[in-house]
Amino acid sequence: MKNKFVCDVHLGKLARLLRLLGFDTAYENAFTKIELSNIGRLEERIVLSKDRSLSKNSLIRAFIIENEEPMLQLKQVVDSFGLKNHIQPFSRCLVCNGELHMVSKEAISHLLLENTLQYFNEFWRCTNCRRIYWKGSHYERMLKTIEGITS
Repeated sequence: MKNKFVCDVHLGKLARLLRLLGFDTAYENAFTKIELSNIGRLEERIVLSKDRSLSKNSLIRAFIIENEEPMLQLKQVVDSFGLKNHIQPFSRCLVCNGELHMVSKEAISHLLLENTLQYFNEFWRCTNCRRIYWKGSHYERMLKTIEGITS
C-alpha cells in the first residue's frame, strides 16, 4: 500500500515537508475533524493529527504526532512508516500537492522573470496549480532538509 496522508490544521509545516519528500499529502488549514476523517476514509489516507481523539475512530487510520518541531514530526512519520526508501524529493508541489513534471524553458519563458530566465535552465511545473519550480536559492537548503532525514 502506498502511504498517502492528510494533515490536520496544526501540521501545515509537516505537510509541506512530506510533500518535499514526494509523499501525497492533503492539507488545508481549515479542515474540520469531520473533514479529516472523511478524507482519511474515502481517499484511504493516514490521518496525521495532534488530536488524540481521532485515534479512537475505527473507520480511519490515524497517527498521532507527538512533537511540536516540524523536522522531528517528519522524522517520526518517516521512521514510523518506514518511508526512507520511498522518498522521491521534488516530485510534488509544496503548495497544492500536485505532481511536478519537467517542462522546457521555452514553454514557460514568457512566465519567468528576467534573472530566472538568464540563470536557470531546468524547470518543473505543477500539473494542478501550474506553479513553476527551479533550483533557485532555496534548493540547497531543501537538500539539507532531505539529507537530514535520509542520513
